[in-house]
Amino acid sequence: MKHLPLPIDAGDGIITRQCRKPGWAVREAQWLAAAALYRQFRGNPWRVLPAGFTGADATALHDLYDTRGRSGPINRIRRPAVPFKSCPMCGSLGGRSLDHALPRRRFPEFSILRENLVPACEICNSGEKGDTYRGRWPARFIHPYYDRWASRALWRIEFDPNLDVLQFEPVALPTLPRPRRRIVDFHVKTLLGKDWRDSVRREWGPLPSKLSRRLGPAPTENMLRAELETRLQDATDTYGVNCWDAGFLRGALADPLVITKLIERVNAVPV
Repeated sequence: MKHLPLPIDAGDGIITRQCRKPGWAVREAQWLAAAALYRQFRGNPWRVLPAGFTGADATALHDLYDTRGRSGPINRIRRPAVPFKSCPMCGSLGGRSLDHALPRRRFPEFSILRENLVPACEICNSGEKGDTYRGRWPARFIHPYYDRWASRALWRIEFDPNLDVLQFEPVALPTLPRPRRRIVDFHVKTLLGKDWRDSVRREWGPLPSKLSRRLGPAPTENMLRAELETRLQDATDTYGVNCWDAGFLRGALADPLVITKLIERVNAVPV
């Protein structure tokens, strides 16, 4: 979850160059019109509708990515010169991949449109999202190129009160405006799946021992909160404000029951 600059070769050039090839000129006007609407509505799936390509035209457009997906220009989106701190879509530390903001199965005309190719991790591109591209209005995915607010803190974990049986969900920060909160809720609840849940449990298990080594036995609430705030700042500086660790730590700091449980667990760590 991060705002990114558009790829340097965004625009109509990729379309006009392709349409100079034999058999492609007949698609150019409709293809350019679809790209213009994509930019006008900033990739919003509630405003951008499929262009209506069917049959052989749809197949040819869909398959362009299969032949171009490892080309230099597209690979530079996947692997930028300055690596991302964490996945711009979900905040993981997973490997580099690409995602179609609007799925090419439904929108073949955007198969290689640079504005529709967003950097993502292998986790985002492995099935959690699938061909989903919107929920109930106005829910949709955050678009890294068009949603400038995406680089601010957007989400945290919400823990179930029974912390002896660790249950939790990702939620939008309650301070966000309501329409934006709907978007962020849909985004995190759709993208953050099993790998994210496993990472939270791995963090939660040894956390009391780590805190005990840092704070000593019987830390006060203020001491514990200060340590978690420091860890949150470190996670933000290292991996980004919406990385998985930041979401976990914001959730812990927001929940008095979590603070109480952590103090109890730190006190139980053998000296």
